[in-house]
Amino acid sequence: MTKDIQEPATKEQVQWTETKALLGNDRLLLGPYFSYQFRKSPRRILHALSYHKFAAKMIGTSKRILEVGCSEGLGTLILAEFATECLGIDIDAEAIAVANETIASAKLKFRDADIIGGSFGKYDAVASFDVIEHIFPENEESFLSAVTGNLIDGGMFVVGTPNITSNQYASAVTKAGHINLYSADRLRESLARHFQTVLMFSANDEIVHTGFAPMAHYLIGIGISPNRSPSIGR
Repeated sequence: MTKDIQEPATKEQVQWTETKALLGNDRLLLGPYFSYQFRKSPRRILHALSYHKFAAKMIGTSKRILEVGCSEGLGTLILAEFATECLGIDIDAEAIAVANETIASAKLKFRDADIIGGSFGKYDAVASFDVIEHIFPENEESFLSAVTGNLIDGGMFVVGTPNITSNQYASAVTKAGHINLYSADRLRESLARHFQTVLMFSANDEIVHTGFAPMAHYLIGIGISPNRSPSIGR
């Protein structure tokens, strides 16, 4: 019986093995939400991370940031990269447990909490992606008031949500959770009741742009400088 003879490693294999050793052996645990996305629609992970990068660039460096609806925290990592402090909150306790186990750090914390009725401090910026479409319409004003209540004067709110015009192409799972979809005009009007300045952007896949909003599959609004006495009827 002949022994299996192991071929000698190539120079490339040796070089890569040495390089890989520098990475360590740390592993990232994914929870149910991102595990589902990676298996069923991995491109959506790219989209979500690109929107977080856009928000981080708009917010700037050395800021205190609150993310509302952070889920398992992958996007929050991007927000925290150049922040002095970052807090992610979500009403999904299981997602927060995953984030605390795998992603939390000295300057990046996670809490199982609801923004509505919650007071977490005064932040330079609040970011929230794929959340507002899950807020029932009768709670929209409470949601936006809670956001401004956690912002400093002159603070920034970056909010992203699927465009209502793209709903016809959404999966059954997506449609099940989207009970409050927005057009660009409606999102702008909602933000204008609570912020002195509103900027609107569109997105198709991972590309954020200022093109024709009805043809965008995703909307990003930025509210700057909270109105401390919002005009609900404006």
